[in-house]
Amino acid sequence: MINRYNPDSIAPPFSPYSQGVEVPPGARTIYVAGQVGVRPDGSVPEDMEEQTAQAFQNIQSVLREKGMDLVDLVETRTYMISKDDMPGYRAGRARVFGTGEGAPRPAAALVYVAGLAQPHWKIEICAIAAKE
Repeated sequence: MINRYNPDSIAPPFSPYSQGVEVPPGARTIYVAGQVGVRPDGSVPEDMEEQTAQAFQNIQSVLREKGMDLVDLVETRTYMISKDDMPGYRAGRARVFGTGEGAPRPAAALVYVAGLAQPHWKIEICAIAAKE
């Protein structure tokens, strides 16, 4: 069983994520390449909430192809180009992940960068998932 935890000896998470995730020996692992907010038809939404939701939906599609889903996420690494987009990021993430007790809580990092591979991309998210 994958164990997600937040030690009492450090500050609690600043957002809905886990400080640590333990993956048991023998679990299947999927490394998901950086996903951006590009729809299957190639179009790119203009706003951050939509790009974030689409990036997470793309991750979900990669996982579902191999019998996993967002609840199997172990870690996400998010790259954003503007601090002003944080509310849109949080709204898009909540839209896909949900906010309830059973919502995915992978370990997470978020980094602001000078730019991404295409000028109209606002976000890129890499992920790791594991399942017994």
